[in-house]
Amino acid sequence: MAIESYIQLFGPLFEAVVKGAIFSDAKTFVDATPKTDPKVVIESYDRERMLPDFDLKAFVTEHFILPKTVEYTAPKTSNMREYIKEMWPILLREMDSPSPYSTLISLPKPHIVPGGRFRECFYWDSYFSAIGLIQCGEERLVKDMVENFASLIDRFGFIPNGNRLYFTSRSQPPYFSHLLTLLCEIGEEEFALSYFPQLKREYRYWMDHSNSLALNHYFDSLNTPRPEAYKRETALAERATNPEFFRNLRAACASGWDFSSRWLEDSKRFETIWALDILPIDLNCLLYHMEETLGRTSNRFKEAAERRKGAIQTLFWNGEFFFDYHLPSQKLSSIYSLAAATPLFVKACTQEQADLVAKKLEREFLLDGGFVTSLTEGDHQWDMPNGWAPLQWITIQGLLNYGHRELALEGAKRWLALNEKIFAEEGTLLEKYNVRECSADVARGEYALQEGFAWTNGVALALMALLE
Repeated sequence: MAIESYIQLFGPLFEAVVKGAIFSDAKTFVDATPKTDPKVVIESYDRERMLPDFDLKAFVTEHFILPKTVEYTAPKTSNMREYIKEMWPILLREMDSPSPYSTLISLPKPHIVPGGRFRECFYWDSYFSAIGLIQCGEERLVKDMVENFASLIDRFGFIPNGNRLYFTSRSQPPYFSHLLTLLCEIGEEEFALSYFPQLKREYRYWMDHSNSLALNHYFDSLNTPRPEAYKRETALAERATNPEFFRNLRAACASGWDFSSRWLEDSKRFETIWALDILPIDLNCLLYHMEETLGRTSNRFKEAAERRKGAIQTLFWNGEFFFDYHLPSQKLSSIYSLAAATPLFVKACTQEQADLVAKKLEREFLLDGGFVTSLTEGDHQWDMPNGWAPLQWITIQGLLNYGHRELALEGAKRWLALNEKIFAEEGTLLEKYNVRECSADVARGEYALQEGFAWTNGVALALMALLE
């Protein structure tokens, strides 16, 4: 079935549901499944919508199976470690699409979902869940994640943002090589190496969209509003002048940092988004790791990794810190963010550079609840005052890689103390936290604060093991 045939993503019924805002969460309808042939549903809609007493929400409820959030009864334990272990089976989901009319893409194995409104697997979330699963002896689930991602590469040539049809125009931060490395580290090298053909194919996907410097940016193949954010993005577009406004929005979503001042020319004006023009420091570091990993089998990839390392140490460096690079102006961004820790995470910088980054992190990024995402205050959830589990892990591991153990462990302790504080208050772990006020009063972004939460759970367990 062509993607345009999915009536929960396109067409007059979709637009009516979106404009009518009959659901509080824009993701609800795109994840809904028609109970019968979509053509029959549309015929009914065309016939009934002209009636004077037509009720759109009642119609949708009658003709669609509506999705549910990842609901659960919180495990009855006052111990955060035990809570996390008991959450894994709750967040584990079979990935068989329930219907040919569903937007869910089937996967061969079950997968850990993030939680809350996120009912499918997400690409970069999975790695940060995996580092916690390993601590629980759940290597089998990590291998299942790899098999699922390999199946997506076989089908699409890359790993989409998530296993939904509306995610198949873009990827996310590429952590497949990190998953394979993680398995090699626990003795599953033969299994990991068997998926190098898929890793090479993913690498080709990224390099097919590189620039003349063989460096990379985030991108999306479509220049339309995302179905899962259609109303909001069409409203934002009214103030935009860039003809590729929607592609820029989508590119920022591919980064996982949706949204952040990193992607805006003017941090206060969403219509100035220029994510397609940005060479992100973190993406290029992740691709360096992919090249290093593939270098186990070919000198060609080793040479590519060395070239990229050279660019990381020069093009993205201003003498004291790493920044994104704005390609059209050939200038570094002015936004200080934790993306600068990624060169340390993948061991792509010099010791002198790492020392200078560590100094800045300690002086300005380390707050009472952990490392803050950026030094830019704003309404975007990937900015001050928010802290996110994956960025804590990247930063802490990066500091450890270059000998800054005391700072790394202090960051880990502060983040875990914040996790424990909110857990004691609310009995759950959250998607993100306010690390300045040590609270759940976060910059929300485009949706409500989510509970669950897989990558927070995974990083918490991994940091507990680090501190033991």
